[in-house]
Amino acid sequence: MPVMLKKIAIFQFLFLVFLRTVSAEENYHYYTIACPFTTVTDVITMSDLWNSVYSQDGTNGEIQKIWLSSSAFHDLKEMFTVRPASGVWLDAASRIAVMEDGVSCALIPLKEADPSMKLVRLEHARFPWDDVYDPHFDSLAVPAEESNFDRNLVSRVLLTGTTALARTVAYKMAQNGSTYPAEMIRSVFDSADITHISNESSIWSLCPDPVLDNVSIQFCSGPEAIEVFDFLGVDVVELTGNHLRDFDWMPLKEMLDLLDEKGYRYYGAGRNAAAAAKPLFMEHNGNQFVFLGCNCAGPEHVYATVRLPGVRRCDFDRLEEEIHKYAESGYQVIVTLQYYELYSRKPSDMQKRDFQRLSDAGAVVVSGSQSHFPQIMLPGSDRFIHYGLGNLFFDQMDVPVKGTRQEFLDRYIFYDGRLLNVQLVTALLTDYSRPRLMTDAERQSFLKDIYSYMR
Repeated sequence: MPVMLKKIAIFQFLFLVFLRTVSAEENYHYYTIACPFTTVTDVITMSDLWNSVYSQDGTNGEIQKIWLSSSAFHDLKEMFTVRPASGVWLDAASRIAVMEDGVSCALIPLKEADPSMKLVRLEHARFPWDDVYDPHFDSLAVPAEESNFDRNLVSRVLLTGTTALARTVAYKMAQNGSTYPAEMIRSVFDSADITHISNESSIWSLCPDPVLDNVSIQFCSGPEAIEVFDFLGVDVVELTGNHLRDFDWMPLKEMLDLLDEKGYRYYGAGRNAAAAAKPLFMEHNGNQFVFLGCNCAGPEHVYATVRLPGVRRCDFDRLEEEIHKYAESGYQVIVTLQYYELYSRKPSDMQKRDFQRLSDAGAVVVSGSQSHFPQIMLPGSDRFIHYGLGNLFFDQMDVPVKGTRQEFLDRYIFYDGRLLNVQLVTALLTDYSRPRLMTDAERQSFLKDIYSYMR
């Protein structure tokens, strides 16, 4: 970028911050930089933004061109004082067209985002739904008579992958304290309004004392495991896991009693087959949600019966009918599945078929809770499929294949009754028990690998 253009960009940014700070306006027009979903870049500088708009040669490398909507050009005239030679369009169809080349992005009103887009932050700014957000320091928030985005209509839902507070994880908890696995990832849970965890091992008072073990395939967790849920402020517990009846039905019943006693809401399992099939309803900021979950991988003894506790067996015909009914009633339907394990970035043809079937029935989110190995996703304009998130709390340190340390935590942004966007949080398992957020370099390498299977 020419030195003079860079100086102008810096001056414009400082001037806008000053204007925002002294402004008494309470309403804003909010804008965002929307890119193709497989964009790895998370943040760009003001200089890169200017360069990508005016010279079509973004210094970022990945983002070569940023187009402006006509409304953005009008509202952000303080920032873009000169109309670009090309790059301002008039309608939504043009926005779609300019992003199909994979290197172009668009500066659009925030509420026009959808799950097929990756939203890129401008340096020093956050998103309006973040807990720490000040529009005075957001150059893409413009004072206006009426706001074009109401933060009170936002719900942030966090979905996570496999959790089994057993084997070596339980041993590390005994050595370092009950909350040890969750301490480096707590901020991710704090940044959501509804938090989910998929717990695969029953919490049982007679669970044997943990030993250093990452080989056994019979799981249970001691009573201290519930302290992890307490520490993270978990709102929704999914119980579709393969190992919930490893020690027969009594440990599962004891855990259900404990969850009820402590006020935890759960789905996917119950005291009998009818209870296991019950949906979980939640409401937040006017957004209505229903969580549905089931297990199609078995083993046979894990399933609930007419009289005994267990996990819901997947019946896709029935599930399809339920999804359609709730979607037609205005619910945001979230389906999580305990599917067949596959150590592959790509789903099997059967997995693609089954997940797509539920999405087509009206599920706004279909998420695989089974996967110990992170899989690709299928973003759509109004819904999202993620075939497998990987582990959350488990002891697989790159075994049985390299990559089991890598994790996705998916933050779904809902706005005024629809899915607005999906933010992929990436973490890496350490010490056989505790994930931490990836470094920038780790995240870029991970996302590039995942996206290479989606192109």
